[in-house]
Amino acid sequence: MKKVYLPVYLAVRAIQRGNKGTFLLTIMIVALSFVLMVFMPSLTAGITGAYNQQVSDYQYADLVIEPDDDNQVLSDTDNLIRTIERIPGISAASSHMIVSTSLKSEKKTLSRGITTIIPSDEEQVTRTAGKITEGRYLSDGDTDMILLGSVLAGHDDEKKDKMESLGGVHAGDSLDVTFQNGVVRKMTVAGIFETGSLSADNEAFITRKEMESVLGETGESSLILIRAYDADSLKETKVRLMEFGIHDDIKTVTEKGEGIIGDALKSFSLLNSIMLVFSLVIASIVIFIVVYINTTHQRRQIGILKAIGIPERDIIRDYLVQVAVIYGFGAVCGVALFTGISEYFKAFPLQFPAGAVYPVFDLTVLLPSLVVLGFVSLVAGFIPAQQATSEEILDLVNR
Repeated sequence: MKKVYLPVYLAVRAIQRGNKGTFLLTIMIVALSFVLMVFMPSLTAGITGAYNQQVSDYQYADLVIEPDDDNQVLSDTDNLIRTIERIPGISAASSHMIVSTSLKSEKKTLSRGITTIIPSDEEQVTRTAGKITEGRYLSDGDTDMILLGSVLAGHDDEKKDKMESLGGVHAGDSLDVTFQNGVVRKMTVAGIFETGSLSADNEAFITRKEMESVLGETGESSLILIRAYDADSLKETKVRLMEFGIHDDIKTVTEKGEGIIGDALKSFSLLNSIMLVFSLVIASIVIFIVVYINTTHQRRQIGILKAIGIPERDIIRDYLVQVAVIYGFGAVCGVALFTGISEYFKAFPLQFPAGAVYPVFDLTVLLPSLVVLGFVSLVAGFIPAQQATSEEILDLVNR
């Protein structure tokens, strides 16, 4: 008990007699270092989560089935969907067939692949129908009707367009749609949707009935979207699909998202590493300097403590306890500061192409950062303390 009490007593006395401004400033530097360590990883997690949510809600649902490497399309789609919907854990499925077209408005002509859907099926797997800003969503029996994303439709003022668009098309306007077999149809814009996802809002949809009237019945699709009952067990659902004899390329929404933004995530990982190193270096240098200055100013006191029989290890522990106190207060302030920042960005999120983004309060990021910062702080405090206490008593007292 004495081994513990003496270093704590010495540390408390040193803090009480020390410069309060320096003490508080060091705590704030530790707190800010912690925030720097966790902010970028937390923001990256927020971006990834927002992107995966957007992909799930408006593009690929929970799972997506695509043709394998030996095929360009999925065959016998209707029977395949019936099989899928009988599998436990599956809520609904919807087929997509992407066809090459040319879209001509009064201002622009664009070559674009448009997606054919059965609207009643699509409403069960994606949430696009709830994002209509003009007009209405498609119905199964619609012909000569097309649904456009807001990015593809564009603005009347083309300077506001984020990508190449049709130049400001609105619900009720007409488009000339030229299909891959040369058939030209004049279609009315049924509605405009806006999801907040740049890629989703750059899409166009027509009904399967419309496609079949132009290209004939093929029973083929480019992909099948699947909505599961439990979004937290998609890997198990994927395995279940394979067990039921579906051997096409099956991906969860996370796997699909990683394939699309993988390079961006690698760049963020590099930034995370840089921020981590800088934060640790800053915190360790500050703590090293503070302890070094303290030991330099207290050399005579250290010599007296050694002269009256206080072991070197207890004197070192004295400084380590001081560092631990600084780190403890700094960690608490850092967590509180980061929580405040996170809550602020929840109320006023950052706008990314993936949607509204804010740093995610994730214990798997916070706890390792606290452990690493604590370890580095103790090492930075130990080095100058050990150097000072290792000197001879006379050298310490006479300087």
